[in-house]
Amino acid sequence: MGGSGAKRIGKADGAASWTLTTGVASGTLLLRFFGPTATDDISDFIAALTRNMPARPAHIVFDLRHLEGHNRETRAPMQSWLMANRSRIAKVTVVVNKAATIIKMATSVVGLAAGMKIEIRDDLESDASVLHL
Repeated sequence: MGGSGAKRIGKADGAASWTLTTGVASGTLLLRFFGPTATDDISDFIAALTRNMPARPAHIVFDLRHLEGHNRETRAPMQSWLMANRSRIAKVTVVVNKAATIIKMATSVVGLAAGMKIEIRDDLESDASVLHL
């Protein structure tokens, strides 16, 4: 994902609870979440995800290892977005810490409701591992 084809997006002031890195060559979108996800950030990261979808079906990786808490307001918009963009998505992977049981359960619920398989990974320790999914 890194290299000259990568593009990183977030709020200009750095206050966003997320970043988006695009792998132009690979068609992978990596969203990383930090701290709590503010409800105001939900529409921003969904809009950025929509704008940066590649022409071919994308592999979307949500790295939630540095997420704090669980904002229930993210579920419905993400579920709707996944359903609306299902044909543009090759694969969805969610990376979490081993102890993130509530996040794993919420991810499973969103996947079932959206009618798509979401791979949950709790076995990745380094950022390099995430970049090579």
